[in-house]
Amino acid sequence: MSYFILPFYEIQTAIYQKLKASPHLQTLGVEVYDTPDENTPYPYVTIGEPYSNSLDTKTNNCEQVTFTIHAWRKDNDESTGKRILYKILSACQQALISRRYSINGLTVLDVTRNGAQVFDDVEIGLKHGVLTVRYKVQIN
Repeated sequence: MSYFILPFYEIQTAIYQKLKASPHLQTLGVEVYDTPDENTPYPYVTIGEPYSNSLDTKTNNCEQVTFTIHAWRKDNDESTGKRILYKILSACQQALISRRYSINGLTVLDVTRNGAQVFDDVEIGLKHGVLTVRYKVQIN
């Protein structure tokens, strides 16, 4: 078995581009950041932790890569804050669940939503949404 470079960066770059180009996120006033700081205005989305499983066969190098997308909204109104996060996660899902990816060196075979969740974060008024998206890719 030969090992190859894990396709984390390539997939993360494609995710970032799709989220930045999403008209639904733009309508909601949501920015996408690699590394937000304490002055980053809400609401925003970040691309979090990748996780990978090998799906290699005798003839193909395939990988299943799961990325976590984090959405953040600060709002002391419980209903409004979560409702906006529901819309943000839906917009992220809409932008990402497509097989129309052009990633150099990879063929995207499948994209699925693995799960989604919205919860109160430790800071009062801060709502946190999580979307996990799973990519099955073939390394060319």
